[in-house]
Amino acid sequence: MANKKIPITLLCGYLGAGKTTLLNRVLTNQKGYKVAVIVNDIGEVNVDERLISKEAKIEDSSSLVPLTNGCICCTLKSDMVTQIENLMKSGKFDYIMIEASGVCEPMPIAQAIETIEIGKLDNVVGVVDASRLVDEFDEGKALLKKDIDEEDIESLLIQQIEFCSTLIVNKRDLVTDEQIKMVRAVINKIQPTVKVIETTRCDVPVEEIIGTDRFDFETVYSSAGWVKALEEHEKEEHDDDDHDEHEHHHEHEHSHHHHHEHKHEGESEDEYGIGSFVYYRRRPFNRSKLDEFATKWPRNIIRSKGVIWFSDEEEMAYVLETSGRQIQAGYSGNWLASCPPAEQQRVLAEEPEMKKDWDEKVGDRMIKMVIIGRHLDKEAISKSLDACLD
Repeated sequence: MANKKIPITLLCGYLGAGKTTLLNRVLTNQKGYKVAVIVNDIGEVNVDERLISKEAKIEDSSSLVPLTNGCICCTLKSDMVTQIENLMKSGKFDYIMIEASGVCEPMPIAQAIETIEIGKLDNVVGVVDASRLVDEFDEGKALLKKDIDEEDIESLLIQQIEFCSTLIVNKRDLVTDEQIKMVRAVINKIQPTVKVIETTRCDVPVEEIIGTDRFDFETVYSSAGWVKALEEHEKEEHDDDDHDEHEHHHEHEHSHHHHHEHKHEGESEDEYGIGSFVYYRRRPFNRSKLDEFATKWPRNIIRSKGVIWFSDEEEMAYVLETSGRQIQAGYSGNWLASCPPAEQQRVLAEEPEMKKDWDEKVGDRMIKMVIIGRHLDKEAISKSLDACLD
């Protein structure tokens, strides 16, 4: 057992989506596995732990490990790793399932699990409420209207769809056939390659949850809708003219180009009005203007992500990311153009494609964002973003 990597399934999904119901189904039909469970709740009382113990009729208390008063994607991440390692070293279990809190983001948890030498992340399962998704995305409606929790919910739902290898669309019985088509269209735009299973009361075959060997970190990350949109945009640029796109960054990948106007921008829209386009400029954002526009961010933008730069910090590259109304920009390294000339020459010599695309004035600096939403007015959104430029 010591030399064998123990598989792990991670369950993520917002409150009430059906994670605990799904977990209980697996535990009562383990298909020959000896499954241990880690269950996370942000409060002092782990309600899910009690529901699991009762419904799954767990006899061995050591197989159920509660983690409370925090999220395993942030404050309890190291505790989770320790508990996983302890369960593995006990020799009593050959499979581990983790039910994350409803407010957990899956990617940081997956990154932590990937550091465990004797463990292997087998499947990341997102569970979503079909009727909630209809309310969330139909006609741009939000789950909640007034407080910041609404923004967090929007962000979490999108991230939980975006970063999973299996997506359970639960409560299918609560939506119409036409509504589920719209839900699937939203999912396809956010994460086009994920395995989607529609279900009622999480009645899912166990073999779709455990023992799948379905998760691969790079595959899941690179298959997100915003990544695909960028790839399509770059292919169109390659096909359209001689200004080939090339990706390079010290810490974050981004693309290079020479001019503002181009014929194709990765635009696409399905029958439900869900589409995307790439906003690309070689001028920096004015930080205060962008901050002001962020307070009026269009509600029909479901997701956007890309590399940007600010006029007051020209040496720094940022990744701007939005999920619903939640907007954040994180530092991702320095532009090559801000490095000493000797280093610039070395990198450009090693990467001739980058040299071909190098802009004499701004070097590799750029704004390049994928914008995904419903009934997007590309011209109006682009005009608003252009008003934030310096």
